[in-house]
Amino acid sequence: MSQDDLDRNQPATPYKLQRAKERGQAAKSADLVAALVFVVAAGYMASRGFDSISAQFRFDLSLLSQAGRMETSAATLWPLISAGLRSVLSALAPFLGALMLAAVVGCLVQTGPILSFEPLKADFGRLHPMQGLRRLFSMRAPFDAVRAVVKLTLLCLVGYLSLKALSGQFYALANVSPIGYLRMLVDDLSAVALRMAGILALIALLDLAFTRREFARKMRMSHRELKDEAKHREGDPRIRARMRELRRELRKRSQSIRRTRDADVVITNPTHVAVALRYEHGRMASPQLLAKGAGHLAAAMREIAARHRIPVVCNPVLARQIFRELPVDQPVPPELYAQVARIIVWVFAMRERHPSPLPAGEAK
Repeated sequence: MSQDDLDRNQPATPYKLQRAKERGQAAKSADLVAALVFVVAAGYMASRGFDSISAQFRFDLSLLSQAGRMETSAATLWPLISAGLRSVLSALAPFLGALMLAAVVGCLVQTGPILSFEPLKADFGRLHPMQGLRRLFSMRAPFDAVRAVVKLTLLCLVGYLSLKALSGQFYALANVSPIGYLRMLVDDLSAVALRMAGILALIALLDLAFTRREFARKMRMSHRELKDEAKHREGDPRIRARMRELRRELRKRSQSIRRTRDADVVITNPTHVAVALRYEHGRMASPQLLAKGAGHLAAAMREIAARHRIPVVCNPVLARQIFRELPVDQPVPPELYAQVARIIVWVFAMRERHPSPLPAGEAK
């Protein structure tokens, strides 16, 4: 056992199991499918076997009685052949359909629907001698050998005990009519087949449990594989952290847009960038940036300003500088005092002169 196998002590994630299923890999017991098919065959023989065989014998009798009285020609033989084929197909079609349905159900119950062409692709790695030796000395090989021996022993034992229980009927066969002999034969064979089907079903359940355990062991993952899978599914942690930071910043900007209604002035460039400033005389040392936005956020800020009668001043250089250098909720730096103060003074002066909605324009 390699060191890599020793490190794989974690159960497989649902993502890995789903990927394996897409490649056609799943825990499936062939014995369970074979046992289910055998159970259906035995049950069909017990329920419909005598009727099907009797109908076929009656048709054969009718066919033979007609064949002795008719001329042998293509025109007369073809209807007999067609009727014989229809009779055989009508008798075998339900039986074969039941077996096919049992095989399909046996596969679907274990793995669910799987549509994958991966198992059909050429895999030259299977020809490697080491792969063959690994399969030969795996836990599956001794299990298969023991299972085959146990299965053969149990089936022989069940067959022997069943035939021994029926041995008392052999003396009564001389007094049974041919149709009675046929019914007795079908019933006895059905009883033996059902007992064998029960044994096969028990062995198949044990094989299914072992198969799923081996598949789970094969699909186990190491801690490194878990980390690699998480990185593959969710991306690099540094990229995720950066994306979270950008989302927080965008959410913060979106929330700050609503604060535009509390601003005293909105400065634009005039369409691409907008910043909202507020100043309370005697309480603030300098105007404070309440909100800023670019693109559609800037357009939203202009709409809020128009709705709440906030003056909009077009100053491209100042708007871009504040947007680029000043974070939200921070006061205007000293180097911008002169430009911002001129705009604030103009806004307050316009507010005193015109208590009605202030127009948008340039600071004078």
